[in-house]
Amino acid sequence: MVIKRITNTLTAFVGPARVATLRNHVSTLWRWGFKVAGYYRPIPASETEYFVERHVTFKGDVPKQIIGGGYEQGRMAFRQPRPLVEDVANLIVTANGSAWRDGCLEERFSAGRPGLRLLLEPHRPKETIQEAYIVQCAHNDTYGDWVSEYLVPVLRTVPMSAPLLLPMTVASKPFVTRDLDKIGINWCAIKTPTKIENAHVLRQQKYFVHFPEDDVKALRRLFGNPVSAARLGGLVYLSRYGEGSEVADRQYPSRIIEEIIQARGGRIIRTNEAMLEDYATAAMDAETVVFDHGSAFYNALGWPMRRAVEIASDTWWNNAFLMLGNAAGVADYTIIRGDLGTEHIQKRLSQALDAPLDASLTT
Repeated sequence: MVIKRITNTLTAFVGPARVATLRNHVSTLWRWGFKVAGYYRPIPASETEYFVERHVTFKGDVPKQIIGGGYEQGRMAFRQPRPLVEDVANLIVTANGSAWRDGCLEERFSAGRPGLRLLLEPHRPKETIQEAYIVQCAHNDTYGDWVSEYLVPVLRTVPMSAPLLLPMTVASKPFVTRDLDKIGINWCAIKTPTKIENAHVLRQQKYFVHFPEDDVKALRRLFGNPVSAARLGGLVYLSRYGEGSEVADRQYPSRIIEEIIQARGGRIIRTNEAMLEDYATAAMDAETVVFDHGSAFYNALGWPMRRAVEIASDTWWNNAFLMLGNAAGVADYTIIRGDLGTEHIQKRLSQALDAPLDASLTT
């Protein structure tokens, strides 16, 4: 509780992104100390080596976060493939997602990279179950984390022969219940340290957010497959207007873009108020999808999208949706920096939307 209060206080003053960076630096020190003491075992180095599997290109603006500029990003993949499911005997899992074996926290079986809270979490088992599935991952905070690091391995594995156990912080989110009930998964939250005699650990297959085609195929089991072509000239904007962020300090010029899209006869979905039905009814207009960088873009996987235009923030961006779009077969991908003013946004959007599909955009 003390650590949580300190974190909340720092977040109020400097913002969640800086606090997350600080926590990562501090946690690195804790992990080193516990590793030396024999209480923490990181993922083996052989499992974390990666290489450039594919070069993915885009048009428009180069995000500020890409050092040195350039209209290309490498899609990384692990050099040594990991098992889809790894069976582990007598594994102890906790409410926060740590996984312990023989008195040592095992990162390759845990949900989240361990910091001090997980390393000090009581793990003496209070109950024992014979068999269950758990998910190994690095992030537990957002809907994007849920889709990327939980849903993908779950969808790869169904049907399951035993219940799926989830950390309390994950299990408490309403979209978790919605999605797992839709898939038909038998699951429950980990409320106390639990010993699993026969644990099936769903291992992460992709490097960070570098989605391969197999991940898109798995996700479409939930989000659906495009069934027919979109209306010619159809346009949809996924607007984050009125929506905050759980992990980053970022703002988007959503009202400005809404006005531009409305003037072109496009459809606007405000993601903080949208229901799944709203995404379903928009599918036939989704030839071109404009979106503020955010996890609502996952809903477009079931759309017959041919062009994507991502609005990026100078304070927060990663290449998750560039990689996702590429894996989904979207060849025409533009990025626009949303912090460069109204005139710049209008110019870039006009260039992107007026160009023939799949044509190069002058930079």
